[in-house]
Amino acid sequence: MQPMSPAQVRTSLRNVDERARRTMQLPRDLSTLDWAGRDALAWRDPRARHRGYIVRWHHNRPEGLLLRVGASPARPDRAVMCSLCRFTARFDEVVLLTAPRRGSAGLRGDAVGILACEDLGCHRKLRSPPAPGSLDASIEEIISTRIDGFESRLDAFFRAVLR
Repeated sequence: MQPMSPAQVRTSLRNVDERARRTMQLPRDLSTLDWAGRDALAWRDPRARHRGYIVRWHHNRPEGLLLRVGASPARPDRAVMCSLCRFTARFDEVVLLTAPRRGSAGLRGDAVGILACEDLGCHRKLRSPPAPGSLDASIEEIISTRIDGFESRLDAFFRAVLR
């Protein structure tokens, strides 16, 4: 992923108004992030824990969404799978994220939801080396397949929100 400036991150958001752009809290470590180890910039707003953001590069420009964080989707004795990275986690580590649709639909309350990692840290999981098995593909191939799947699912989510 290419580095982004604070101004690029703010202007990338497609489903918010100007007030939300001004008041959003950017990641504190934006200038020192390991951009090469990410496929998207995703974080929770430290001042408003019910909000999150995800920004990606699309057609050589940053494109982002505001996310609203819901409650954990499952009972305490269940594991839940993140729809983006496809890793399974404890019930409280996966939450329902909703993204208001762009334009008048979003103003009427129309939104698209997805189950995702509570900390929006899918990029760390995608690149974690799997336990090798004798019949598995190489570790590099497994990680590459994970990343390709994540990008495909993230693209589908963005399309659903922005259409």
